[in-house]
Amino acid sequence: VGIIVSIYLMGMKEKSLARCCKAVYAALPEENADAVMRGTRRVNAIFSGFVRGKLLDSLIIGIIALVCCNLFNFPYPALLAVIIGVTNVIPFFAPFIGAIPCALLILIISPIQCVYFVIFILVLQQFDGNILGPKILGDSTGLASFWVLFSILLFGGLFGFAGMVLGVPVFAMFYSVVNRLVRYGLGKRKLPVETQEYLGRTGPLSRPKE
Repeated sequence: VGIIVSIYLMGMKEKSLARCCKAVYAALPEENADAVMRGTRRVNAIFSGFVRGKLLDSLIIGIIALVCCNLFNFPYPALLAVIIGVTNVIPFFAPFIGAIPCALLILIISPIQCVYFVIFILVLQQFDGNILGPKILGDSTGLASFWVLFSILLFGGLFGFAGMVLGVPVFAMFYSVVNRLVRYGLGKRKLPVETQEYLGRTGPLSRPKE
């Protein structure tokens, strides 16, 4: 049923978006409706960019893992590659969630190969975290490392595996909305919007009137 419903939703996507847009402009003044449209486009860019980039990154990591597992003669190379590729969708905790069950599986068969596998995973995740991941994802979320970790822990604790996968882009959407609201409020009060202006400040921030 879910697959059939998703096909219908994809078929009527453009018309549904147009109806939502029409409802927003009917309910709000044009200036506010334009602001809502800009915000939703930004949210869509963050979410879709993160999801597409992370899926591509995980696919590449899974292919690399499959090739290397075959080259190093690890047992069950296809199974190991699938586990590594799927769990790589989860930011930050992917090396632990994917590598631990794979290492235990290899340990049952060959302890020496388990050691080699752990070394291979460390090298692979360094490559993914420092080269491949940033190259593909870039700054699509706009979140600092602390907020990435915070969002994974929060949404993972609330919604389990799905929360760990989708927590970062969902939190990035909220972060973007709050950031826009803060900038809008500061702009109305003619206060500086740059964060550096508020470092170490204890006095008034209002700019002198000309």
